[in-house]
Amino acid sequence: MKNLKLSGIAARLTAFAILSLFVLSCSKENIIIVPGKSDYNNITSFSFDKKDNPSLTEDCTSYMSGNILYISVPPGASLSSLKPAIAVSPNATIKINGTAVTGSLPTFDFTNIVKVVVTSESGKNREYKILAQTGRKELDRMVYAFMDKFSIPGISFAISKNEQIVYKTGAGFAILVDDTRTKPNHLFRLASISKQFTTLCIMKLLEQGKLTVESTVFGAGGLLESEFPNNITARAAKVTVRNLLEHNSGWTSNPDPMFTTSFKGQTLDQRITYVLNSTQNEPGSAYSYFNMGFGILGKIIEKLSGKSYEQYLKEVMALAGVTNVHVGGDQTQRRPDEVVYYSQDGTNGYGNEMQVIAAAGGVIASTEEMLKLLFHIDGLTSVPDIISPATRTLMLTPSAAYNRYALGWRTNHSFFPGSYYHGGNLAGTGVIWVMGQGVNAVVLCNSRSYKTGFDDELYALIKDLISTATAMNF
Repeated sequence: MKNLKLSGIAARLTAFAILSLFVLSCSKENIIIVPGKSDYNNITSFSFDKKDNPSLTEDCTSYMSGNILYISVPPGASLSSLKPAIAVSPNATIKINGTAVTGSLPTFDFTNIVKVVVTSESGKNREYKILAQTGRKELDRMVYAFMDKFSIPGISFAISKNEQIVYKTGAGFAILVDDTRTKPNHLFRLASISKQFTTLCIMKLLEQGKLTVESTVFGAGGLLESEFPNNITARAAKVTVRNLLEHNSGWTSNPDPMFTTSFKGQTLDQRITYVLNSTQNEPGSAYSYFNMGFGILGKIIEKLSGKSYEQYLKEVMALAGVTNVHVGGDQTQRRPDEVVYYSQDGTNGYGNEMQVIAAAGGVIASTEEMLKLLFHIDGLTSVPDIISPATRTLMLTPSAAYNRYALGWRTNHSFFPGSYYHGGNLAGTGVIWVMGQGVNAVVLCNSRSYKTGFDDELYALIKDLISTATAMNF
């Protein structure tokens, strides 16, 4: 009888152990263990080891983001002939670019995306994409981590020192559908960084004697007097070019005619007319970020130049040798070297009317071209500036109403002491650039996360890139 009881207990313990195994396996990646066959099909580590690769000066480990593995190898290493070290789940097998490999791995060409398929013991496949590039891991891994955290498909970033680009690269995908990798020459929407381009156009009109920052905009004698002759209030008649550049015109973005969907389909003139009939505080009294102010500046540029905003922008950029800058368009108007924009949280990455928002948020450019432009306005001497020292000082002097904003540029941030900067966001776009004291940087993303902290961490990312690059030798 005692033996029977023990046998029953043993049977129950065996059943419990089997059930526990089943529950445990289901709690990890929904894997169901088939007796004798494992479903595990993971890469647990991927690297290029110095001992296996004569062209390497150090071991190179990967950064894993889901099924994508990013890995940077030192400059000068040959991507075309690298021997990987791969660890996978027990009893799993692998194919690299369709070729089954066992034992000691041969060398492969990692110049392009390499696909690794891991097959579990039970026959289930999982595909990984290996994105290898030459670069500086100290910088690249910061970007890989940011992309992973905020689900950004692709980022282009570049850094300059003393008017020379010392580092430029892309990470991830410019276009997901065909695995186009991001490059430094890819065009991205700049969102509110467009405002600095508009500011430079205004500065050139100023140097040509066509306006001053104290020129009034509306009403008798205003720059747009003939375009908007009606319903000009006393406060509207006081608004100057400076007020629009400094975001203290007295109008507020509540709602924002430039980006609120209820204004979709309206022309820029119709939106300006709405502004002129809206509530307004005393001009110059307080800072309030106002996108439409730059829409109005775009209208001024068109009138005084006699050209479209884009035409005049290209003329000003050409003075700096910058030629690949444009006003963006919708999905059907995407340029061959432009990224695709990937919206998150149900937003529409192609919902903005780029021609209407051009002067406030519609410009597209690359990191390379943006740094080239900064060399021509940074006040240093090895590259001639396209604006005079006096104009530059005027442009970068903080507003009396708010000392963290100048004429179209932000300033006095604790992250960027002595520097000028601006960020920008649209659905499918997150960008930032910094014009520093000898060190400049640009980060462009083809998506924008709505997770808490995205904007703060984008600021922190470019701060860390700058501080790390400052201490590095290139």
